[in-house]
Amino acid sequence: MSDQPTTILVVDDDFATRLLASEALIANGFAPIEAEDGKEALEQYDRGSPDAVLLDINMPELDGYEVCRRIRLRPGGVSTSIMVMTASDDVDSVQRAFAAGATDFLTKPLNLPLLAHRVRYMLRAAATATAAREAASRLARAQRLARLVHWQLGPGDQFAWASDPLEVFWPDAPAGHAAGADLLSLVHPDDRSRVAVALAARTGHTLDFRLLLPDGNERIVHQDAERDTTDRGPIVIGATQDVTEVKHAELQITQLAFYDDLTGIPNRQFAERYLRRADPAPARAAIAIDLGTGHLDRLSVAAHDALIRAATARVLERVRGGDGTLRLDQVPRSIESFTGATLVARTAPDELLVVTAEPGSPPAVTLARQLADALAVPFAVAGHDVVLRPRFGAVDYPEPVDELRRLYEHASSAMLDAERTAPRDVVPFTAATREQRARRADLARQLADALDAAAHAPTDELANEYGVRVEPHARLVIGVRAHPIWLSASSDPRAFAMTLAGEPVLRERLAMWSLDQACRDAAHWLVDGITLRIAVELPYARLATSGFAGTFRRLIGETGIDPSLLDLEVADLPPATEELDRVAGVLRGVRGLGARVALAGVDDACTLGTLCRLPIDALRIDRSTIERLGPAFVTSIAALSRAFELRLAAADLDSPAALAALDSHEPDELAGAVFGAPVSAAIVPELTARAIAERSRQPTYEAGALTIRLA
Repeated sequence: MSDQPTTILVVDDDFATRLLASEALIANGFAPIEAEDGKEALEQYDRGSPDAVLLDINMPELDGYEVCRRIRLRPGGVSTSIMVMTASDDVDSVQRAFAAGATDFLTKPLNLPLLAHRVRYMLRAAATATAAREAASRLARAQRLARLVHWQLGPGDQFAWASDPLEVFWPDAPAGHAAGADLLSLVHPDDRSRVAVALAARTGHTLDFRLLLPDGNERIVHQDAERDTTDRGPIVIGATQDVTEVKHAELQITQLAFYDDLTGIPNRQFAERYLRRADPAPARAAIAIDLGTGHLDRLSVAAHDALIRAATARVLERVRGGDGTLRLDQVPRSIESFTGATLVARTAPDELLVVTAEPGSPPAVTLARQLADALAVPFAVAGHDVVLRPRFGAVDYPEPVDELRRLYEHASSAMLDAERTAPRDVVPFTAATREQRARRADLARQLADALDAAAHAPTDELANEYGVRVEPHARLVIGVRAHPIWLSASSDPRAFAMTLAGEPVLRERLAMWSLDQACRDAAHWLVDGITLRIAVELPYARLATSGFAGTFRRLIGETGIDPSLLDLEVADLPPATEELDRVAGVLRGVRGLGARVALAGVDDACTLGTLCRLPIDALRIDRSTIERLGPAFVTSIAALSRAFELRLAAADLDSPAALAALDSHEPDELAGAVFGAPVSAAIVPELTARAIAERSRQPTYEAGALTIRLA
């Protein structure tokens, strides 16, 4: 608060009146300044900017009315308190004074003891009025900033805005452009009927709708209204706020959270939430699709992305029907506002999900086969024809799915059981599938518990079996390949294999346990004087972790075995170049310790680029791949191995016919059931190179449970 006294300009052509008034004001703490006529009054006002004016009405030349009017026209003059003095209490004089801008009036002769109180009251009232004006101004500004305007719907449907709506909704409107008489005149024609219904109900409501401004621009507004009662009858008061930017921001957030960046279609989070809130009444078909692009590492990142978009577009074209919104790069919509009969989502980098409740849509298996036919047509990508090998899981709701929200889960489960070639590329989810899935889930939990127990102490639940690896020309056992087995799943090996396929983390953990156990078994064999190379298959994802190299060094140090006895076979290479480079970095460290590295499960996706990137010593091809891709594939892989000076191993050979397919290609190593069933670690010491060499002229050699056919 200022310490300066309040300044009062006293204007009167009568000296005695000025003197008495000034003395009375001084006695009450005011600081009067005096003027004897209107001209001097204006000069004093301009010079001193007084807080209030005590102004005589009847003066020569410039009378009090004119002085009052001119003060109001000056900067700051609107808020100055002006009390006029008149010798008459004539109503006309008072009305003229207020019309000229007076704040209050006094009649002469002045009541000097009350003068200061009247002035103080006038100043207090003026301060209150100023505060109210400032508050109203701040409120109006806040409403403009918040893009908010109030309105009232009175009796007889009399609509009134509390302020100009165009200042809020169209601040750049040309000068003189008048707002509509009521709210409905601004509402977009497509939304007008529902807004009219809400207003006609004359009750509270909450609405989001669009305004159509005179320049054709659309704004999105949110409106809240409630019913009130006045002396004139019931009214509706409301507030309408421009939320266009907020809605656009919400759409951007929705796009980031629930839409795929590459294809612009919904993602997995969208699909799962959609199924949780969707009406369970309509019958639905769901198809989970694994496109199979992960094996195409010969494609550049740009070409791979183009292939994903092209495959997605082909799926959309097949299931679109008359829904024009079902396309690439869709306009993002909230899950709540999604009303389409068909949803296509990208649920993983290489996976799509189709969920449709379209009337007349075929059963899920039929639709899946139609999609398989559509995706079987080659794609022209980066100047090459690319053929996909997708697989599909199909499920119909409500049978056999118990809950709609689990539709995606069951379709994915069926997809994992499918193969990449017809007719097993489409697998329906059935009641039996559900039981198998429950069995696999139970196996996964049990296996996790067994691995937890094995991490703390040796266990009989887990063990490695070892299949022989034979050098074909010398007819010698040159090593073994570790196969982890779990006794609880020995009666259902397919369920166990599918469990590992659907649980990559468990597969990685089991592979690391197998490597650990193989190193410990090798340490025991060394005590018996037996030296055999051991091959262990590891998923690439485990090798891509930063901690693998340290774990491998620790294991070598604990067991004391020579790293050169280990062949690490890398399976399931990633399509992404960055991850492939990470794996290559780990493998260089492993080879630096002396271990050999092989690329396992080589198929037609193996490229020169992969072989150039990875520091490997060998290629391993499997029987199933040889049978599927034929002699030409074996010839090309054999040529690659020779060109890169890599060893070539053939595995999973279970018949003489499988051996015959390799006769002309001279692989460096053979393995499989044709050379005998895998044996336990206790039997392996009998498989010494010396024992085989002594019997190299015999057609067979039997050692315990093992039979090696050499002829």
